[in-house]
Amino acid sequence: MSLFRGRAKLGRSTRPGLQAFSKSEDGAVLALVAVFLPVAVLTVGMVLDLGMVYFAKRAVQGACDLGALAGVIELDWEALAAGEVRIDPAMGEAKAVQVTNENIGALGNVVRDFSISARVFNTPDREEPTVRVECCFKVRAHFLGFLPGLGQGIPCFVSSEGSVVRRTKW
Repeated sequence: MSLFRGRAKLGRSTRPGLQAFSKSEDGAVLALVAVFLPVAVLTVGMVLDLGMVYFAKRAVQGACDLGALAGVIELDWEALAAGEVRIDPAMGEAKAVQVTNENIGALGNVVRDFSISARVFNTPDREEPTVRVECCFKVRAHFLGFLPGLGQGIPCFVSSEGSVVRRTKW
């Protein structure tokens, strides 16, 4: 029995303020779910898209590394016979772009709008002849493509250099 007049109930709170408070929170859980569910979905989408960018950058970096190494092999044989180590610019650039393009081709669904450029440096101010391969590309945004600026993909840039190193000892 309670000291309050006419409000004795079994199993429930005897204070009228607590009962009114519990009745006013009927939609609170629904409101919290409605607020936090889109945030959770956007967070998961952002993590997945950034993981895809990380994967694509690593794969394209490997392709550029292979292209730079392939371009370094194309030596100028006449200059080498004269004792000067040089890379044939036309052959080195063409081979670097070809090998890089072949290795990026497997990423067709992930990488789009890629452009590959290669340049051979035989200048005397560098210690050894070098091939630089650069690739600009866009990674397809699967979940965050609706955001402004990401509809066409997430832009990325990768570069790699390969050099001819003289052997000093056998």
